[in-house]
Amino acid sequence: MERIGLTGGPGCGKSAVRKIFSGFDGWCCFDADAVCHEIYEEKNSPFTKLLVSRWGKEVIGENDLPDRKVIAEKIFDNEIERQWLNSILHPEILMRIEKASAALQNIRFVMVEASLLFETDWAGKMDRIIAVWSAPEIQMKRLLERGWTEGHARKRIASQISADKKLEMADFGIINNGSLEALYEQCLQLDRNLKK
Repeated sequence: MERIGLTGGPGCGKSAVRKIFSGFDGWCCFDADAVCHEIYEEKNSPFTKLLVSRWGKEVIGENDLPDRKVIAEKIFDNEIERQWLNSILHPEILMRIEKASAALQNIRFVMVEASLLFETDWAGKMDRIIAVWSAPEIQMKRLLERGWTEGHARKRIASQISADKKLEMADFGIINNGSLEALYEQCLQLDRNLKK
């Protein structure tokens, strides 16, 4: 089983690529963000207890689940707190993906979509890495269509390694400036190359 990391800047189209690959034979695809959401949805988990011991009960909402808005405020513009949160979240996410992967049958490739693949130590755990790239103006247009403000979009883009650099660091690149059909064709070609 080969581990394929999938990354790219915000609005570059990582999720679209993951969805395409999940339809190909021999692939199982995971979304690190979705696993992260699962962790946040568990009451009285070890994760929740760590949050409370670090920041107090104010980070737990009325439903006894971690309050993502309050947590976002704690880590916003605070690199130390952001790194601490990532240091407990990232290993847990990866462990859950590894556990789920171990139970798979007839799967040749496990794809892990993660925005912060290079920013965390995950890159070294992948056999190969695919980066999705889009021109900055297209990337911005997509983020604004999501309802983000330009300021928020710029801040999110700046908080990661640039899409250009990710493309440079990856084993394979997918350029997502055009139609879904064009994107599908690139994914199909890459699937064939990897299977060779």
